[in-house]
Amino acid sequence: MAKRIQARRLEGVDKNIWVEFVSLAAQYKTVNLGQGFPDFSPPSYATEAFSKAITDEHSLLNQYTRAFGHPPLVKALAQMFGPLFGQELNPLTNVLVSVGAYGALFCAFQALVDEGDEVIIIEPFFDCYEPMTLMAGGQCVYVPLRPVSGSIFLNFWSFS
Repeated sequence: MAKRIQARRLEGVDKNIWVEFVSLAAQYKTVNLGQGFPDFSPPSYATEAFSKAITDEHSLLNQYTRAFGHPPLVKALAQMFGPLFGQELNPLTNVLVSVGAYGALFCAFQALVDEGDEVIIIEPFFDCYEPMTLMAGGQCVYVPLRPVSGSIFLNFWSFS
């Protein structure tokens, strides 16, 4: 019997719409504003800071860091976001640094959604919520968000 190529948890997960948009943008040579493909160099202050950080002989950045974020970074984030949340945040247990929004969302879905759990997805929704719910074994429950009286202003929208 042939071994399946992908895990069963990927069954029902269609291809990502952004893959199609990237191909179309390349094919028609349009400006792609969707995934962060800048067509300009970073500012000099950023490249200078990067260069300084990786060439400093005393730098701790030239090695693996703590898996959940560089300690000075998580400390700064805890100090910044603690007051916004109205509570003190422990930088070592309440702050997680990820490689981006997709990575953070995937970790959250895998950590919090069990087989058969219902996950409320407010429509319209970001394209990754549905496949991440399915990969975690959850069931999608869609709740439409619609404008009241045709208003385009967000404070006049409600759940259907």
